[in-house]
Amino acid sequence: MGEVAEPVGRLIEGFRKLPGIGAKSAQRMAFHVLKMDSDAAEQLAAAIVDVKRSIRHCSVCSNLT
Repeated sequence: MGEVAEPVGRLIEGFRKLPGIGAKSAQRMAFHVLKMDSDAAEQLAAAIVDVKRSIRHCSVCSNLT
């Protein structure tokens, strides 16, 4: 992958943890995020945080709630 700045490397590794995402795809996704304007990147990050805070699996039916 070559040397990248530490924050970029962490982002790539974060994307690699997603199912079906290999090293090259993770790198492409990370560099796409770098090309996004700051508002779009912040909206993406906020959406991820929001879904983790507010969505759960129902203990009865296992649906997302």
